[in-house]
Amino acid sequence: MKKLFFTALLISALAIFIVGCGNSDNKNGQEKTTMEPLEVELNVQEKAKVNETIQLSSLVTQGKEKVSDASEVKYEVWEDGAKDTTSKMLNAKNKKNGTYTSEVAFDHDGVFNVQVHVTARDMHVMPKKTVIVGSPDPSNATSSTDKKEHDSENSVVMHFMSPDHAKAGEAANFTIHMTKHNELLTGAQVQIEAWMKGDEKPEWIKLEDAGKGEYKGTHQFDRAGDYQLKVHVENNQGLHEHQDFDFVVK
Repeated sequence: MKKLFFTALLISALAIFIVGCGNSDNKNGQEKTTMEPLEVELNVQEKAKVNETIQLSSLVTQGKEKVSDASEVKYEVWEDGAKDTTSKMLNAKNKKNGTYTSEVAFDHDGVFNVQVHVTARDMHVMPKKTVIVGSPDPSNATSSTDKKEHDSENSVVMHFMSPDHAKAGEAANFTIHMTKHNELLTGAQVQIEAWMKGDEKPEWIKLEDAGKGEYKGTHQFDRAGDYQLKVHVENNQGLHEHQDFDFVVK
């Protein structure tokens, strides 16, 4: 009789444990699907004097929470039209209140771009703003057509919600959340152009519209190395934008 009693007790305890684990898994799954996107408010003054030190500040939030645990925040600065030759990266200081700051000075007249790269909680956001320094030569000014393209580029915010690395020979799952003018971007055609740094031939990854501004796709990388990802976004209203992300395959 005692043996039957202890057997029944063991079975009951095991059932409670399994139910508890199931509830925990459901809860975790629910938290994943309801995770809010990362938002980054970049604050940079629009005009500056030559050799004037200006402050760069970004407020990082997720929903109503101020994000103070970003894994990486850097500011990229370059002269308009000469990114390949003038781009430089500046480390940001974490103020522990959701704000990340740095500072920069420009040694000559011109139009400069400031872009903050924020990586936090498996998401990557990179808004950009322009600073006019001194009195730029009008002959070097960006044309109205180019300005429209720059303004359009700033209108789409991409939240790279996938991990920043994958394993060679295994499927890598990509999820990108997109907004345009603070509204969910749906119905777009999204592709990722991926190439290993030093190579010229890219691989193309098509992402499907999963609704609610999310685009998802899967790809297997055969070789380990440092990759560059360029996300291309187009739609039937003439939208055509792209953003670059770093990606590591181990």
